Amino acid sequence: MKIDDLRLLPPLTIARVGSAESPLDNFRLIPDPDKPLELPRLCRDRTLLTDRASGKIIGELAPNEQPIAFKQDGKIRPVAPFIELYARVGDDQQLRPLTEADLKAAGLSLRWRAVVGNNKLFRRTNDPNDKIRAEVSAAGDDHAPQALLGECANFLQGEQYRLPFGALQLIEPNAEHPQLRLRFWPSNGAVYGSTPLTEEQRRELKIPPVWHTARYEVPPERVFYDSQKGSWHGYRDDDETLNTLSQGLYAAYGKAPFFNFTDDPQPSRGMFDDICDGYVEVELVDKNDCVVHSARGRVCSAPPIFAPDAQFVRRLADDLLQALEGPEHPQGARIPLAEAESIVRGAFQTVQFMNIAVLNGDTTRGRPNRADTMPADDSSDYPRPLAPVMAPHAVDTYAILALHQQLMATMQSGTPAWFSRLMRSPDATGDLSDQGRRKMPALMSGADTNYLALTRRQLNTLQRAGEWTLFDDDAAPKAAALSPRNRSAQLLYQGEFNSFVSVVSSSVGNCCPGLELDFRSAWRRVLCGITLVEHNNYVVQADPGLEQLLHHRLLEVDGHPTVAMAHGPSADGTGDEAYSPFTMEWSNTFALILQKAGQKVPCKFSAEVAPHELKPTHQKTITVELEVRNFFEPDSGLISDAIAEPGELTRGLCSPWQNDFRECVCYYWASSRPDYINLEPAENGSRGDNWMSKVRDGEYVIDDYQDQRLIDYADLFARWEEVLKFQIGGRDAPEP
Repeated sequence: MKIDDLRLLPPLTIARVGSAESPLDNFRLIPDPDKPLELPRLCRDRTLLTDRASGKIIGELAPNEQPIAFKQDGKIRPVAPFIELYARVGDDQQLRPLTEADLKAAGLSLRWRAVVGNNKLFRRTNDPNDKIRAEVSAAGDDHAPQALLGECANFLQGEQYRLPFGALQLIEPNAEHPQLRLRFWPSNGAVYGSTPLTEEQRRELKIPPVWHTARYEVPPERVFYDSQKGSWHGYRDDDETLNTLSQGLYAAYGKAPFFNFTDDPQPSRGMFDDICDGYVEVELVDKNDCVVHSARGRVCSAPPIFAPDAQFVRRLADDLLQALEGPEHPQGARIPLAEAESIVRGAFQTVQFMNIAVLNGDTTRGRPNRADTMPADDSSDYPRPLAPVMAPHAVDTYAILALHQQLMATMQSGTPAWFSRLMRSPDATGDLSDQGRRKMPALMSGADTNYLALTRRQLNTLQRAGEWTLFDDDAAPKAAALSPRNRSAQLLYQGEFNSFVSVVSSSVGNCCPGLELDFRSAWRRVLCGITLVEHNNYVVQADPGLEQLLHHRLLEVDGHPTVAMAHGPSADGTGDEAYSPFTMEWSNTFALILQKAGQKVPCKFSAEVAPHELKPTHQKTITVELEVRNFFEPDSGLISDAIAEPGELTRGLCSPWQNDFRECVCYYWASSRPDYINLEPAENGSRGDNWMSKVRDGEYVIDDYQDQRLIDYADLFARWEEVLKFQIGGRDAPEP
């Protein structure tokens, strides 16, 4: 028997941290056909039970209608997904589950290895000794969990100072479940720290003694980093060119006391986490120990999704599908109306967790609104006069939800021609005019820190979906066959026993920078020969022969601009004026050239070194032809090894990850980090709680770093599993 086309599916698997003993049950979402926009019911699906010590399958839980328990003894149950082996066996043309019997018949054996990393510290200090990396390997007859223990040159010496990233395990198959599969057990999601700074270091770093005392200190058993070796403890994010975003995303000594202010960057408190990303590789070897087939799959660990029955308006799957299939559907392709409805459903379920009046910039209970909102960012990032996006007090969450319901009802008879005109173009995210800011999706930020746009492929879906629905009774989308060349089916594959929250369809897309992945990192090396910073087109590395591009800015690729000018009302309100340039969001820009992978395209750069100034046009430019790199491995939905090494897809995220839940408010990813919960009708529209409120009393507390009614950094660092509550149906889920 012959084995061909080995695959690990899903090609990108997301585990979710938690310290409870038992992993979360698999679950399914059951929509109400009479209420297609509403949050679906969440019920347990078939759940495979495995023994963590031995890797044996010990049973299976049947589907039922009982509520899922997301916590156990006050701790969050981790999501520990399976990675399944598929292959083309014998005369089969489709991929099918690979079994031990298949290996025996082919005279092959299996071995595997995994490499994961955490590059968050290295991303900021640029010290290779700050990379944290773990590597394990095992034979096909070893079913014990292989601990992923991260080593770092700047850690304290000793076996106890290896960062626990979790474990990978080859599950032992049985007669009922013969398929070969691995399981990724994530870490606990804990905060780790650094040894104290000396008095001399504190003086040199200008850390006043009053700031040195904080409400939270990392427990001694989790102090791993040696502050006398490395510079992470005390690091300042003061280089605007090289930082991850316009603000620092790390726990810092500061006035809040942890918030790191953009205009006054504070030194790092030396904290980090046990989040990681990397790959798993499986090899099939013959009796001579020669590799016959190999395959890889990417893995990452991430925070839990706290509203697991909701979906995003733009998901990582949308960005990956656009990179894989292109920005437009093929001519003549039939686009089911259900695909457009899914986008509207994601918008509805995202808006459901947003306090629209607050995010619009309205005053609340007579007090100025100082929340971190898009209107506030418009006036702080640009000279745009501060003003709400919509007419003040004319919008409320319930009112916006009603508009989405009307839109869905209209779409059911075919996509209305006017609908696409309501959507924001990816080329117009810097349009800060009144009309431009009101385009959909509204009030949410994209990876360029301006207003969010859908992917070009999503917009094309909205334009073309339902064109043939009225003339074809068979309007439902067909499930695609899992074949070696059907890369989109591989990309979206969920797995037999994996829940929705472990795949790319559950992860926020076009993030700023994100919760699971900083997807901007995937575009840094899309042009062969150079490496860019994640967000501003600045060249930080150039191969020999391209040194003239180092520290210059990419302005245009294959005729498509990568820099644009934001514009909006003048200060006196008499007209429209240009503000300042910004880097356009890469996912929608580089998607225009990925179909030319392997070919060279003209790329225009600034002629002068431009470390501190971004210009939309330069009088002098350099044009160089660069090859477009293959984003995916051949015949696969797997992101190419050349695009990102282990630790790079999470490197731009907060350190520790808990900072994300405090520094970044809901207009980035409301479905995963909710904002507005427990909604009820009220005289002026709606009332409800801020998800970050310590007490649920129905009075929404506007986000304020000084307000003691809100969960703060110390709460998150010390007891995040206790204070963060899951949302089911838009309300606090009852705790077991």
